Amino acid sequence: MQEALQRHAEGLKYRERNAGTQIDDQMKDEGFNNEIGVDWETGFVFGGNEHNCGTWMDKMGSSAKAGNKGKPATPRSGSAVELVGLSMSALTWLEKLAAQKVYPYDGVSAIKNGVSTKVTFNDWCALIKSNFEKHFWINVDQEAEYEPHPELINRRGIYKDSFFAKPFWADFQLRPNFPIAMIVAPQLFTPEHAWIALTQAEEVLLGSLGMKTLDPSIQYQSDPT
Repeated sequence: MQEALQRHAEGLKYRERNAGTQIDDQMKDEGFNNEIGVDWETGFVFGGNEHNCGTWMDKMGSSAKAGNKGKPATPRSGSAVELVGLSMSALTWLEKLAAQKVYPYDGVSAIKNGVSTKVTFNDWCALIKSNFEKHFWINVDQEAEYEPHPELINRRGIYKDSFFAKPFWADFQLRPNFPIAMIVAPQLFTPEHAWIALTQAEEVLLGSLGMKTLDPSIQYQSDPT
């Protein structure tokens, strides 16, 4: 557990072991080059790249004829909302264990501006909490304090699916990942915003067979030609 946190805190760039067709015969070569870390301006964990299926909710294209071979259908690089929530949950738990002297660590050593700095679990949690609503919530009304780039917004009253993803439009899709963060780290959410977002998800994504995984966005509409 501590090693995983420490590796993210320090940041890590690597190429996947045995990279190539023997482990993925569809992905482009650059997809095997990965980076994980923590953005210490926000406290959010990040990782992946636009050529790699970074989370469970993706599918690698495999058709050369259709032009999607080696292209993830819904790349989720950057800071995925549910992973930010899960990290908050883990850090909160470890903070309590450390206070009870059950866990032998109370933080990590982070690299900030090239300098190793101690960051306690409490400080890390506070950083995430102070930035979550600011960077993930898309307000119902256009207000600069919530979103400095309103031209990228195609739906309001939702929580972004990711932060700093590539391509950038992926941040602004309504997908059923934010409720995962809501369940494991409810302290990150403003209750009024949470109800609005859940209502949107119910109206837009809930169907007879369950939750749809894709926003009915033009980005996800197939080309019949």
